[in-house]
Amino acid sequence: MGHQHRRSTPSRSRRSESGAAAVEFALVVPILLLIVFGVITFGMVFASQLSMNSAARDAARAGVVQNLNATGLSCSAIATQARTQVDPLGGKATDVAVTVTGPDGSTSCSIAKNTAAVTGSSATTMCTNSNTYSGQLVVKLTYTANSPLNLIPAASSIPLSATGSFTCEYS
Repeated sequence: MGHQHRRSTPSRSRRSESGAAAVEFALVVPILLLIVFGVITFGMVFASQLSMNSAARDAARAGVVQNLNATGLSCSAIATQARTQVDPLGGKATDVAVTVTGPDGSTSCSIAKNTAAVTGSSATTMCTNSNTYSGQLVVKLTYTANSPLNLIPAASSIPLSATGSFTCEYS
């Protein structure tokens, strides 16, 4: 009698290949998800930083130019403007701390994180017609960005800061 050869049935080889694919998929998915959520977290932190940079710069700029009444803004008005313009993704504007330092270097006011009260020289006009300061009005914002998904421990809490500064345009 002849020698009989055993052939593997197509269904058996497909089953073993689908099992291998499932194992490969199970090994790759966690790494892929870590990369995807890392990119999402980085994007949110980057967007928050851009928002803070813009708000600090715009508030400092508003503080050094005369308004239509030919007066400058008060320290309180500059700090409040910075706080209302910032939009930290994943957080609230009240999570941002604001510090405004006048062109003389000593006049300043601030709004602490999670408060609305302005402390310091809040009523002081930062740039006036009689000021001949050579320094710059500085607005500094600080914020701690928290990752929406704490999958990456290093990115769970990232401190951000932004500074805007301009010289008074009138003397």
